[in-house]
Amino acid sequence: MFNQESTLVTILNKAADMVILSVLWCVCSLPVLTIGAASAALYHTSIRVLRQNRGYAFAAFRDSFKENLKQTIPFTALLLFLYALFGVTGYVCWQRPDSMIAGMYVFFSLFSILVCLTVQIHGFALMGRFHLSRQELFTLLVRLAFGHPVKNFLLLCLFLFAVELSIYYPPLLFIVPAGFFFLSSYLQEPVFKKHINYQEEDPLEDLSE
Repeated sequence: MFNQESTLVTILNKAADMVILSVLWCVCSLPVLTIGAASAALYHTSIRVLRQNRGYAFAAFRDSFKENLKQTIPFTALLLFLYALFGVTGYVCWQRPDSMIAGMYVFFSLFSILVCLTVQIHGFALMGRFHLSRQELFTLLVRLAFGHPVKNFLLLCLFLFAVELSIYYPPLLFIVPAGFFFLSSYLQEPVFKKHINYQEEDPLEDLSE
């Protein structure tokens, strides 16, 4: 019999939870508009289950997904619209390499897409982690997106690496999503603590006024 407290068993349990969470994230993200709720739930569960060893992966993800579904859909729709807008603008302007103005639009479009990715990563994490009013969420996103360039650069690199792995090695989708959110939490949590007063043992704080 395996010792339930052994390092090997702990690692295997974590790996199993990460597979379960990654599969749940993939399934719940299929309608596209629900990718925000799935991401918020995965971040919340990464903190609660993978890092704090509290609760069970499936139940924690399910409850967080249901709780965040309504508030994340408009945010997700807005991000999809912005990605489409900047993506099309950048592509059209890219076809005109001799135009300086077109080149400026390409640069602006790429920069805007990176900002949107940063906002997406922090936004869904904040929604899954805390109860915030819209004004508080907007204020925090502005501070996080522009106030921590080094951490944001590392988060974007980690995100793009996870996407590349998933594209070139599709079977890794069974573990990459949970792995990304688990690793990103070590970059995001210290940043969140600089802007939000909360206790580490409380996995979901109500900070709205």
